[in-house]
Amino acid sequence: MFVVWCRRALAFGLAGFAVTVSAVILLLALSPKPELYPDYAQASAYFAADGSLLSLRLAADQRYRLKLPLSDIAPELIQTTLWYEDRRFYQHFGVDVASVGRAFWQGVVQGGRRQGASTLTMQLARLRFGLISSTFSGKLQQLAYALYLEWHYDKDSLLEAYFNYAPYGGNIEGVAAASLIYFGKQAKRLTLAEALALTLIPQNPSQRSPLNANGRQQLEQARMRLSQLWLQQQPVSAVQAARLTLPLQYQNRADLPYKVPHFINQLQADGQQGGRFYTSIDAPLQQRIEQQVKAYLKRHSDKGFANASVLLVKRSNVQLQAWLGSADFSNRAISGQVDGVTALRSPGSALKPFVYALAMQQGHIHPQSLLSDLPRRYGSFNPENFDRQFSGPISATEALINSRNVPAVQLQAKLAQPDFYQWLQQAEVSLPNGAAHYGLALVLGGMEISMQQLVQLYAMLGNGGRWQSLQWQPGSEPPEVQPLLTPEAAFLTLDMLRQHPTPQPGLISQLTQNRPVAWKTGTSYAFRDAWAIGLSGDYVLAVWLGNFDGSANPNLVGRTAAGPLLFDLLSLLPPDPMVEQQLFSPAATLNLKQVALCSHSGDLPNKYCPQTRPGWFIPGVSPIKVSNVHRAVPITLATGLRACSHNPPQTVLKVYEFWPSDVQQAMQAAGIVLTPVPSLPAPCALHAQSQRPLIRSPQPGLQYQLAPGNSTLPLLATLDGAAQTAYWFVDNRFIGAVRAGETLFWQAEAGQFQLKVVDDLGNATDVQTSVAQAF
Repeated sequence: MFVVWCRRALAFGLAGFAVTVSAVILLLALSPKPELYPDYAQASAYFAADGSLLSLRLAADQRYRLKLPLSDIAPELIQTTLWYEDRRFYQHFGVDVASVGRAFWQGVVQGGRRQGASTLTMQLARLRFGLISSTFSGKLQQLAYALYLEWHYDKDSLLEAYFNYAPYGGNIEGVAAASLIYFGKQAKRLTLAEALALTLIPQNPSQRSPLNANGRQQLEQARMRLSQLWLQQQPVSAVQAARLTLPLQYQNRADLPYKVPHFINQLQADGQQGGRFYTSIDAPLQQRIEQQVKAYLKRHSDKGFANASVLLVKRSNVQLQAWLGSADFSNRAISGQVDGVTALRSPGSALKPFVYALAMQQGHIHPQSLLSDLPRRYGSFNPENFDRQFSGPISATEALINSRNVPAVQLQAKLAQPDFYQWLQQAEVSLPNGAAHYGLALVLGGMEISMQQLVQLYAMLGNGGRWQSLQWQPGSEPPEVQPLLTPEAAFLTLDMLRQHPTPQPGLISQLTQNRPVAWKTGTSYAFRDAWAIGLSGDYVLAVWLGNFDGSANPNLVGRTAAGPLLFDLLSLLPPDPMVEQQLFSPAATLNLKQVALCSHSGDLPNKYCPQTRPGWFIPGVSPIKVSNVHRAVPITLATGLRACSHNPPQTVLKVYEFWPSDVQQAMQAAGIVLTPVPSLPAPCALHAQSQRPLIRSPQPGLQYQLAPGNSTLPLLATLDGAAQTAYWFVDNRFIGAVRAGETLFWQAEAGQFQLKVVDDLGNATDVQTSVAQAF
């Protein structure tokens, strides 16, 4: 009878168990899949190109917590954690029945030392769902949630989640943050000894936390015991065994690096936060640049230099290499937290190369074109040069590298479709006001631009006129390319800048001999900003010196303040002769031709030009004509006077320079002595080679306002070098004559007029002029 009863009880028990198991399975099957990481607020970790940590920023809840895939965790840590915490993890279904039974027998039945029986899945359930597992009901919840997780997720996903939730002391959660804080490395680079230490912390994070001396001591003691057990059960080499016995050096939260703070602040402002971010920053190079800048400022502290910003970009992929927003982020005296890389500042003359590039692209000049550095008026605007002097005739290349203001303004005035304002807008340079607000001062720095934007523009010169946005992630998709200059104009501008002499030839002669540099400087109005930007090899480097409060310093001159620092920093860059040669050599596909040009005029030499030099031009675009500066004049041998025609042997031909009248005046002012051209005898015919006059004032298209009490309007024309006198007419009415280069003041009145100038060679030019009376 007893046996029958037992059989019935057993059958009933098995049936009940089967019903319970079936119910549990049904509940699990019908349950929705839980999210493993709901509201998982991550900290922000930023890494350099070599994988070193730049900065670790707290999550929104003020905790250090990072999500990490299992593949990025060192195999040693996975192995030690499974061995120490849950050896049957890949065999059980979330609850290790054998471990539970063993713990119940020893702790409850025998009354011995309590043993833990929680699996990694159960620990994950407690952490993920915020369970209190110290009570009986809490433990049952933990068991149920462990089954719940196991039903919906594979083992690797659960193990990965455990490593991302595990507590490691204080406000540090997850192995990714713990390995960075305690050992200064990413979790995939942990050693066996470090893995054993991190395995132990989650079991008792408050007592074994390396954040304090007592915790480090207890952790090391526990690690030594665990290492002995490991050595007894796991075969390792003698070297590995010796390493396990050495004490570990733990770092603290205060030891976390805080590198390139301006750059990382900018990334966060752009939404790059919450997770791990791998940047293209070259950490060793960044450090050397910071050291060099501090040393330079210290050497020149007597000049009032206290702050600088630097941006280094790799030209070929426009990836950021170094970013120095200020000389010292924590220095309040210089407002060190302001980012000079993104701040808007006046560029001074740093934008001039792009006006020259557009002028060459639109066919106004070529690199050797002769420009006029002479006083000019543009309405009420009278541009002056930095040295307040005028150099007269000057080649485009010399005008650019010597940063002459007047020729640059002249070129900007000629640009159209696009003009310079429109072109800057195409390059995504923010110009909050209309074109009329900036006028022709735009090329002289009469606007604001950031160092980032300047570097993008200069990188474009080295990339064939193709503009690209800067990149901060290595291996990212190539940025969209926007062609803003023709490859020919970009190369010619770069070649012009390459001829810019270095600021300290004695100190950096070796650098300049072995490494060609195309560079330009800029000085803002009132000496508030000193700029230097250069291209060398595969790098674009920009340097700024100044004060964030906008205070002036007469020593803040681009060439003498920023230029030497630029070349100091260029010397830190690894040389690449092949890339450097490619940068300054025109590609075979470019529509460029090099010819001999007259050294004096920049035009094709006529037979009388005494000296030539090679020069580039763009066939079908560049303005090329035969020079007529040097002309042969027949001289009568008997009298030494000029003859009307050449009649040998009574006459001989002598070559003279025939410069326009304004250029002659500028040369005289500069102390340049020209051999005077003998006057043409009165009976002679008009000179066949002469040029038409060029009216410089008034200018076409402008309306002139007559001030009350002053109705005079200056009339000025540039004459051919052989002309001596200018005759002025208003509506065909003669009003006066002046010598070449002189100004005639006309007593004007309101209305529309046709002004005409005729030189004594018979050449004439006219212009329509509008005059209004101001009230």
